[in-house]
Amino acid sequence: MTDSNGDTNKIWEIDGANVVGIGSFHKTLPHNKFGEVDRVAFESLAEATRGDGTGFAEVPRGASRLVTDGPNKGNKLPAAPLTNPQAGLATDQLTHPPVDYRMPPAPRVTSNTTTAEMVELYWMACLRDRDLCDPKMGSPSFADAVDEINKSFELAIASGTITPKDPCNLGAFLAGDGAEDRFILGVDVPGSAVAFEPFTAATLFRLGLPGDEVGPMVSQFFLRPIQFGTQTIDARERPYTAGLDYLTDFDDWLQAQNSGRDRFGQDYSSSNEDGPVRFEDFERYFATMRDLARFVNKDALHQAYFNAALLLLSGGARWPIGNPYHDFGNGIVQGPLPDREAGFGVLGGPHILALVSEVATRALKAVWQQKWQQHLRLRPEAYGGLVHVQNAGVSGIKRNYGLPDWLVGTEAAKCVKKAYKGYLLPMAFTPGSPNHPAYGAGHATVAGACVTVLKAFFLTFVTDAAGNDRPIPFCTLVERSKPYNPKSPIISYCANLDLNDPEKCMGVKKFDNRVKLPKDVAASLTIEGELNKLAQNVAMGRSMGGVHWRTDNSRSLVLGEALAAEILADITTDSNEKPSFTFRTFARRADGLPKKVLIERGRIYVDGIERTMPTGML
Repeated sequence: MTDSNGDTNKIWEIDGANVVGIGSFHKTLPHNKFGEVDRVAFESLAEATRGDGTGFAEVPRGASRLVTDGPNKGNKLPAAPLTNPQAGLATDQLTHPPVDYRMPPAPRVTSNTTTAEMVELYWMACLRDRDLCDPKMGSPSFADAVDEINKSFELAIASGTITPKDPCNLGAFLAGDGAEDRFILGVDVPGSAVAFEPFTAATLFRLGLPGDEVGPMVSQFFLRPIQFGTQTIDARERPYTAGLDYLTDFDDWLQAQNSGRDRFGQDYSSSNEDGPVRFEDFERYFATMRDLARFVNKDALHQAYFNAALLLLSGGARWPIGNPYHDFGNGIVQGPLPDREAGFGVLGGPHILALVSEVATRALKAVWQQKWQQHLRLRPEAYGGLVHVQNAGVSGIKRNYGLPDWLVGTEAAKCVKKAYKGYLLPMAFTPGSPNHPAYGAGHATVAGACVTVLKAFFLTFVTDAAGNDRPIPFCTLVERSKPYNPKSPIISYCANLDLNDPEKCMGVKKFDNRVKLPKDVAASLTIEGELNKLAQNVAMGRSMGGVHWRTDNSRSLVLGEALAAEILADITTDSNEKPSFTFRTFARRADGLPKKVLIERGRIYVDGIERTMPTGML
């Protein structure tokens, strides 16, 4: 492990005692009454991250969890296992080994950047059940959070190390030259590579990816049934019960840190499964941040993008010009092959459906190297424990960890304290976070890789004679209600909390809680923007549940994007037809526009400049 930001090897002196691991992951290890990790156990974990993987089996476990409710009541279950710490030590024949990729150092635990991220997470917890279709409704509302989050982010940007010694040297930047403790403009926050664009009530909690600011927060790819051959995928879910948050009691929180389990004995993979009280008795389309958090707790990681590929294929999305089988019809542009040939296993439907799943495995290997062998960043859940002990104390005793004092003066922190009498981060899942480090984020890396191959395989923009890129409108897609009906223009929606038109189906109510968007709003949506929004929904959905920081998500998206570009480059040489691919990046340039990537003959060009691989960011 490289200890990229200095937190893992740092020793804090607290009340005359040496304490380790304050800024690092240590869930399922033994802790003292303040939630501070046992030094011997933590050093064992840190040493294991530097080895060949055999040391993880010897890392001491935290205390077993006495099950106090449910069918296992009275049993003591051992601390849950660490999640796949050897995955980052794997090799790969399709891409570079995971060890070759790099992400910038995570913001340090005592930085204003981490504090600003916690302000956002506190607000997400307070607004978890608000209607995303009308974020101005309710009290508090998104509008109440806007000013405070903007001020917190601006403070973090102003106080961080803003200018690297050599800002044009990407290798130095990714290695940490001047990159610590700050938001990366154009990546972590909305705006451009040189300026933060403040949030509004309509854009709050979004990453600022190109097009994700337009229309409702929830991507259109989540708001309709998906045709899967002769079957139909119902995109509705049975939501978690509104208002139920977890690990807000310090003793419960501490036992979860030791064991990785809740009082029912459930670990993260079986969160909230102890009984019907955790769930509403109906199904609906995603309408709240809790709904998104629910999805990313149980999804099959590549699931959302496989579904999106199915929708694009059935919806008549075009192949781009770089695909030799493209045919735009009407005599506009026609590729060299479509008159007599069509793509299938190569450069056709089966290819993209396999590829959107295939890149997920490589993305997970790469990001697991970052989690375990590079960064070992603590989860927001653990940071909430630090805030609580520093400011509320345990048994009347407070411990000063050096966290910025201004956090507890925010309305976000006051909202949490008023509801739960402390500063622990309210979690959407009964045992809290999963048993692996925060940085980078697995869901976000997979999202970045999968959405990148979708943007490359399908036509998402055209470039006009003046050189301007024009994203393809989402409303150019088509759909039909029955397999023999004529296709009609696709309808765009926003899903709200209104429950109407109930239908009984196997004892569970299913609601179509969607409302059609006004024509002008629907016309402003683009395929690229909705794909970027899909990536953002999954990535930030993890933060909406309380398990990830914003910077975990944003930087993992660009890692997945870079990895996908490598795989696409291989396709351009492996395929007999010699295709090329073009897409626009998640990150923005100084002018606020995304970079343009061209991949041809095995090479990757970003805004015309060849990029050397591997890298953590295009």
